Amino acid sequence: MAELGKVLRREPQVLSLNPTLLEDVLEDIRRVGRATGREGAADVLTGELQARIDAVVSRVSQAAYRPRVLQLEWTDPLLCGGHWVVEMVELAGGISSFGSKDQGSMRLDWDEVVASQPEVILLMPCGFDLDRAKEDIPTLTALPGWNTLPAVQARRTYVLDAAAYTSRLGPRLVTGLEMMAELIHPDLFSGMIPEGAAANVADVT
Repeated sequence: MAELGKVLRREPQVLSLNPTLLEDVLEDIRRVGRATGREGAADVLTGELQARIDAVVSRVSQAAYRPRVLQLEWTDPLLCGGHWVVEMVELAGGISSFGSKDQGSMRLDWDEVVASQPEVILLMPCGFDLDRAKEDIPTLTALPGWNTLPAVQARRTYVLDAAAYTSRLGPRLVTGLEMMAELIHPDLFSGMIPEGAAANVADVT
């Protein structure tokens, strides 16, 4: 590190960023702002992001019912999202069928998934854009009992651009939260999904 400091004329400051929830993401933005002399800009950005989060939470409070949501980060093996993904589902007005805000991705047993009777399914393969994520749909729809699930029968199964909106810990997670809010509560939200960011599985297959 000392040798690198000589080359750069200043010893670099290393910031370790390892957020697990949305609040952590906002705090990391503030930390980077303080470290780079852009504290004011960081405060403005995090203030705007927090206002958008608060707007979702406020509108969700009007929901008469919170559906059971299955958020899938992988299809083979079957994994559900944890940490901030569970938090996003809850903030968006759903009840996460599996996963924990305290733990990362968790492997699922398909029989348990069927027994949980999810009312909304969000397929968001970690790190994949929408086109690549669509390639995993046949693996999911071929599972026994798929057509019996309430989410499938109600055409409430969706595939998302996870690379942009759910996998990467940055400001666009707030857009991902807004997208989830519209997918979970279309009666309360509209216009929240960027073009090409999500698709109905029933329209793809």
